[in-house]
Amino acid sequence: MKKIIFSIILFITTLINVSGQEIGSVLLTMPENIILGLEAAQKNLLISNPDDTTELKIDRGTFSELKRLAISDDFISLQTSEAGTTQIKLLPLVNDSKIICVVKTVCNKICDSQIQFYTTKWLPIVQGDLLPKINKSIFIKTDIDQNNQEFENAYKYLDMNPIKVTLSPTDNSMKIEYDIKNYLSEEDYKKIQPYLIEDPITFTWDKTSYKR
Repeated sequence: MKKIIFSIILFITTLINVSGQEIGSVLLTMPENIILGLEAAQKNLLISNPDDTTELKIDRGTFSELKRLAISDDFISLQTSEAGTTQIKLLPLVNDSKIICVVKTVCNKICDSQIQFYTTKWLPIVQGDLLPKINKSIFIKTDIDQNNQEFENAYKYLDMNPIKVTLSPTDNSMKIEYDIKNYLSEEDYKKIQPYLIEDPITFTWDKTSYKR
């Protein structure tokens, strides 16, 4: 199944061959549903002066002010609201074409990220085998007895799956964190903490998919 899905992706991206697949070209052709209220002139401003490390700000009128947090040849990170960010990353494929990874994150008491893949023509790609399954189970240490009653009692409190995703501006890795601490009471968190992997887990991109 994985080979079939990847063959379809390669076929699509080969047919839709665009010139200049750097982040600037991608952002200029980005549809409105990715980031609302962003006009062509504002897109041009966002990709200007990439060496400027200050937080470039864009007034979107009735929408929240937009801030450029980081930019590189194949990556841009934007603060879209007080609680929301959008990261856009170009990922290379084995046939020298690319696909786009978009991560939208909302942080209030806890952070939660949504991941979507697109062709460079902004056609959605079914996630399929592009990304390992991400849920609370991958943040449980593998060297523990999961049949232990104390673990079972603590594990039942993990009734949410708040995942915070961070894309790298310098390579093609992805870090994921299980942002559960602020959701649980201090007492409940102390019960599950000994069993949790609290450091971010890194996924690497091998030009076909992300792998742990």
